[in-house]
Amino acid sequence: MHNEKPQVFIDIDYHELSQRIADYDERGWRFVNICGSTVEGGVELIYSFSDGLPLENLRFTVSNEEIIPSVSDRFPNAFFFENETHDLFGVRFSGISIDFDGEFYTVAVPTPMNPHSADAREAAANNTYGAANYGECPVPEPAPVSAPEPEPAASTDTADDSSTGEEVR
Repeated sequence: MHNEKPQVFIDIDYHELSQRIADYDERGWRFVNICGSTVEGGVELIYSFSDGLPLENLRFTVSNEEIIPSVSDRFPNAFFFENETHDLFGVRFSGISIDFDGEFYTVAVPTPMNPHSADAREAAANNTYGAANYGECPVPEPAPVSAPEPEPAASTDTADDSSTGEEVR
């Protein structure tokens, strides 16, 4: 199947995000996803929308100091991606409909995907990346394996059950 309308990337300033989101919502487009990538000076975010097979992607870069308005008021499923982007990249959002406040994922180092964040730089400098440095992470010991007890051998003797007077095998 040929895609008649190619995937499009639209570079915007993040201050335009609310108006662009309103436009997609009013035209009946579907919110697909937020993708993040660490770049010099911050995090590049790509918000993807679809009205069928082709995608339109809004692309912008934010610094660690900026706070992005949530789009979960218009696209409720965005709360998942916004919480994920916060926990992995350190991007801050205002007004997330369901805000896990940094507890969406359990990660060994705060904002592990953003080496520009102060937490990630400190962890790298102190070599504290990895679950072994996150705290106790007990691994259960396997249960001891014991040999099965042998079943008693079948008796070939006959006896009689005195209550019924019948022979029992």
